Amino acid sequence: MIITALAATALLLIPGAPVTAATDAHSHATAAAWCKKKQPSGRYYYQHKKHWDCISPGAFCSKEQRNDYGYSMRAAAHAKRYKCVRYPSNTWHWKPANA
Repeated sequence: MIITALAATALLLIPGAPVTAATDAHSHATAAAWCKKKQPSGRYYYQHKKHWDCISPGAFCSKEQRNDYGYSMRAAAHAKRYKCVRYPSNTWHWKPANA
């Protein structure tokens, strides 16, 4: 048990390991806790395969996120899906996706 804890701690100290760990053992239940950690990119959101995790609903989207789907940074709303869409004002924001 102690060895497992030490091995997990060592993974957190290796650069690039948290991103790999999040992608390999990805689940939306654990992703909400992951949102509290700054990513190597300096941001709190990250891309997982074809969607983004830890987005802020209503917030601006980056160019790389346009027309993509994402999940909220809030644990209670993490099961709700959002899409980065262009508003009439020509700005891009995360909006709740239609089911």
